[in-house]
Amino acid sequence: MTNSLAPLDLPKPLVVTLGNLKGGVGKTTSAFFLASYFSSVHDLRVLVIDADPLSQTGYSWYRRLTHADIEVPFDLIAFPSRHVDDCIKDNSATYDVIIVDAGGESADIFKAAIPESDELVLITSVSPSEVKRVPSTYQAAEEAAAHSSRAIRVRVLMTKVPVTMKKGVNISTEYRTQRGNLEDAGYEVFESYSSVWKWYREAADGEVGDGAENPIEDLGEYRQIGDELVAPYRVALEVSA
Repeated sequence: MTNSLAPLDLPKPLVVTLGNLKGGVGKTTSAFFLASYFSSVHDLRVLVIDADPLSQTGYSWYRRLTHADIEVPFDLIAFPSRHVDDCIKDNSATYDVIIVDAGGESADIFKAAIPESDELVLITSVSPSEVKRVPSTYQAAEEAAAHSSRAIRVRVLMTKVPVTMKKGVNISTEYRTQRGNLEDAGYEVFESYSSVWKWYREAADGEVGDGAENPIEDLGEYRQIGDELVAPYRVALEVSA
């Protein structure tokens, strides 16, 4: 049988770009919690590149936490430039995982990160207007990858998912409909998803000392999302029954 706790065989470094050419879908929050996942669960050196040219939300969160003497288990730099590929290359020897929060305002920045990426996670909520941006985001990534020999795995992560559970299955009509639309269009969708969005947002952006002494310590659903993200990199070990 295969050992489910088999070690990871990751690229050096593993570069994960989070994208959707629309703001407000949860890229920054996902970047924070996935960075915490790789750092705390796998004890890896992780860098988040905040490449959003407008909001710099990730930088603001990171600055507030570090100024409050919170132990943040990853590093973050702001680099909102279409030369973000150079930033990835310049840091590739220092970190095991680099997560790029490409923002939703600049297709040029997003496209610059793609040729250096191993994983592209297209993030969308169940909102039809956000789901409709997935194809254009994918097309932009496809154009950027056209001249690259690097294999890039593309998956869709759904956020802000409403939950109506029945016999252990989320039967929310909004969720099932939009997930079905994505799968019918040929996209690989994470089985895991993020639902309690207000909690995640407040955990990353919360006031320190108000129930948030270590705001990103509890990974919540991002533990399962992270496990699913790294599953293709697990080394299959055959163990005698």
